[in-house]
Amino acid sequence: MKRYAWIPVAVALLLLQACASVSSTAVFYQPTTANYYPPKPSNAVIPILNAPPVHPYFEIGRFAFQTTLGYPFAINSVIYNARRAGADAVIVKNCQNWSVPYSYVVPPTVGYIPVGGYSGYGGWYGGRCGGWGGGYYGGGVVPVVYPGYAGYSYQNFTGIDARMIMYK
Repeated sequence: MKRYAWIPVAVALLLLQACASVSSTAVFYQPTTANYYPPKPSNAVIPILNAPPVHPYFEIGRFAFQTTLGYPFAINSVIYNARRAGADAVIVKNCQNWSVPYSYVVPPTVGYIPVGGYSGYGGWYGGRCGGWGGGYYGGGVVPVVYPGYAGYSYQNFTGIDARMIMYK
């Protein structure tokens, strides 16, 4: 039995990985040249620069998007798209984090809790004061109202604007 205990974990990891894939960000890449460059290998090191390099280069594309998945996802998306475009390096023009407040309301609900007892003991609800005198209510449910509430929270965003470059 222990031999197959890893299967549910592997399935869960695959499902979680499918939810937020950097390959889904490919739609945000815009080439700035008509030339095609072959993609880099998936393990290629792509330098991330915050200023233009000193040696000559030319721009091959722009990658700009915003996400709620944080800075690591944004950078991994930049690297994925740079490899896909065949870029030698990336110049990050702008990277920002910001929060947007939002309010929410949880409406009131009605739930039901089981009550009752044995036919001769009365139980919590009904009966003759719950005594030994033989309750006439043998069990069931009682509605319970859960009040609603309102609150506020923050949605965090990360935005990135990067240029894919090739060295001359």
